Amino acid sequence: MFKRHSRVALNQKQKARRSGLALVELAFVTPVFLVFVYAIFEFGYAYMISNIIQEATQEGAKLGRCEEVTTAQVETKVKALLNTVFDADLAEVMVKDASQFDTPGVDVSQINYKTLPDLELANAQKAQLFLVRVEVPYKDVRLLSSFFVDPVEAAEAAAKEDSMVLSGHSVRRHE
Repeated sequence: MFKRHSRVALNQKQKARRSGLALVELAFVTPVFLVFVYAIFEFGYAYMISNIIQEATQEGAKLGRCEEVTTAQVETKVKALLNTVFDADLAEVMVKDASQFDTPGVDVSQINYKTLPDLELANAQKAQLFLVRVEVPYKDVRLLSSFFVDPVEAAEAAAKEDSMVLSGHSVRRHE
């Protein structure tokens, strides 16, 4: 006659079919989620490095304001602060004469900091403007490698990474 199916048996069949679907959904969602997590970690770390660089240049410039302080002492102070987060030997620390900034009408966005003349702070005049700048290539301090980049596009990605530089600077007057 009639077959009786218990509700428990029907629910178990539906759960069995549903568990396979959940696994497929997980397979689609997990890589996207992991890319977002990777991006959050990488951008957060780059932001932290950028803040440390800025803090190190400010502390170096504060030290450089004083009389009888040498450029080497400022560079040592900056590198000591940078060493708290990454190997400071990867960074380029510059102490430059920034009196060009005193010229009215100078567009600071057009200045090439590497071409500014070097300055020995022990010989700096009173009220002379100087700049402490740090530059570090992003590829040298990044948190994770780009493990998911297609090998064909890896050369293009490497060329873009070479041009990415984290930097910070601080300008002060010598006292």
